[in-house]
Amino acid sequence: MDVTNTNRFEGVEAIEHLDADNLHKDLLSRSLEDHRLRPLLPLLGVTSPDPKAQHEGLTKDVLTPSIRILETKAFTFPNAPHESLPLEDWEVQELLGDKPFKNWVALTHFTPKYTLIARSIRGVQSVVKYAGLVDRKVRVVGYRHTWSPLFTKPEDIVLTFIPPNVCEELPYSDPPSDWHSELQGVTLVESVDGVKPPSDHVFAKVMAGTTNNQFRLWCHKHANWALPFNTVVLAVTFGGTNSTICHGAGLSTSTLSDLVKEIEYVDAHGNLQRVSDPEELKAASGCFGFLGIVVSITIQMETMTIAEMRPTQVPVVLAIPPPKGYPIPQIIRNQMRQANISEEDIENARLEWIRRCEEDHFHEWFWFPYQKNAWVNTWKRRLKTPEDSTLPQWPQFGLKNIDEMDAHGAFGTAVAKYDWLPPSQQAYAFGLASLASLPNISEGQPSMTAYISEGLHFRGGTQTFPFWGMEWELPVRHLNGKRDYGAIQRAWWDGISAIYSRPEAPCRAALEMRLTGGSDVLLAPQRGNQSTASIEVFTHPITPLDEWRAFRQLVVDRWTSYKDETGAYFNARPHWAKHWWDLEVHGKPIQHHVKEVAYKQAFTEFREVHAQILSRRGTTVAETRRRFDMELMGRLIFE
Repeated sequence: MDVTNTNRFEGVEAIEHLDADNLHKDLLSRSLEDHRLRPLLPLLGVTSPDPKAQHEGLTKDVLTPSIRILETKAFTFPNAPHESLPLEDWEVQELLGDKPFKNWVALTHFTPKYTLIARSIRGVQSVVKYAGLVDRKVRVVGYRHTWSPLFTKPEDIVLTFIPPNVCEELPYSDPPSDWHSELQGVTLVESVDGVKPPSDHVFAKVMAGTTNNQFRLWCHKHANWALPFNTVVLAVTFGGTNSTICHGAGLSTSTLSDLVKEIEYVDAHGNLQRVSDPEELKAASGCFGFLGIVVSITIQMETMTIAEMRPTQVPVVLAIPPPKGYPIPQIIRNQMRQANISEEDIENARLEWIRRCEEDHFHEWFWFPYQKNAWVNTWKRRLKTPEDSTLPQWPQFGLKNIDEMDAHGAFGTAVAKYDWLPPSQQAYAFGLASLASLPNISEGQPSMTAYISEGLHFRGGTQTFPFWGMEWELPVRHLNGKRDYGAIQRAWWDGISAIYSRPEAPCRAALEMRLTGGSDVLLAPQRGNQSTASIEVFTHPITPLDEWRAFRQLVVDRWTSYKDETGAYFNARPHWAKHWWDLEVHGKPIQHHVKEVAYKQAFTEFREVHAQILSRRGTTVAETRRRFDMELMGRLIFE
């Protein structure tokens, strides 16, 4: 694909203070004078006289969860007839002290009427019945790893299935081992509605409060079954990733909601209901809580396989090469000359990149702004053998320098808060530390081998510090039986060009891309796609919010500008849980675009199936919205 005449970033000139060599020189000078930057010295080419001292205490201070003890008591259901809600004290508890609620990046914050902790299905039913008695809405939160306002309001009830103290301060942790809850755990089931799983697969009932890390540990303990994909982040619950239709990576994969075989939920009357009909599940498996409070999800798992990981770091122009005719930013062109990278090298890299896409199971790329290298993490999987029973667990994977890598990662977490550094230098320092925390397997070195359930959560995800992120799901067509790789290259390089075009450095963390397939779920952003480029930009919350919004708009203008041969726009759609709701698409508010263009037909289909599910089970849309609605998605879908 020749994109010479379609690129809006043509002529991105070199902005001197964004050049890696200049940033390197300036940071070296600062690091020699400022003890806070001392951990950067070995990454800048300076040998420290005391390598241990430069990282001393950093891993402990930054990566060890700081768990606060929050006071709770048994909830007494004020103004409710006691006999109507008979519970033991442990089943529903109340967080004391008018504790404000905030999501993990504080884009949403308010003080709810009550914050309640449910540890049984009967407890959830009682909370919903009580909400009906006092006419308040109730919605569930987990680790709140969500940017968009998918929560309730101050006058309503916040319900959670995990102890609040584990997600009070970053980094988050699992509930303690003595935390007793019916709403966590994994159980294999023989069938769903008499239908048994296919050969080499099982059905597993996962309680909605189960964390990704608890599920990972279950997979490793039993060593027989796993998911073919999952979200990278460990500190999330299955209820949360299901409700917002999350995904993993791999062109053969879909969304987590596509794996669902049954949903169990508490409806607006407080009754326990289930959905297992395949057509109804297209709405129910990813519905933002608009049926009720989901308490369990039955998913299809497959035989455990082995991930053969070979992550590597290569010059950014060779990680995902630009499409032919693309105006490469001048800074990167200069880097190509310095490294003697030829057009032949770029073409060979393009063929290697396509080979990875076609042959590998998992596909992920990271570029940390202004770094000369990008991180490539694509890998194959193989069948499990008896010799694999002793494979190492996350996060070590058998790496000999894991302590050093953790120290660099801890320093990157600290740098994310360094608002006293110039923005471009802060971004560059973060990138240096991040690359140093990630392995670089060279030719001839053995692969990092692990159960696929371990490999899917490589390094645990970016969950040790808050960041702002915006992700879009871009359709990738198949032309004459072949995937349009030029479209993927273009989107990636438009992201790089946008970053180099802004002197204020509004994107300070990463440009990241995963490739996936399509989806059958009605409200999935991947629905209707043959393949999908899931592409995302991150920054640190110390970035001025107006600069971050302007940058997001710049990127969205490009990612939503792509057209087919007839001049029709491709249906690019944002990840529901990320930072999207305040932008514009084609000159109109994005919420208008989502409602009237991107999801117009999907919302109609969803309303029909949603209403059918409810009516068959004795409730109505009005009753359900009165109990479980939220402003943003309720308005977009139903009004």
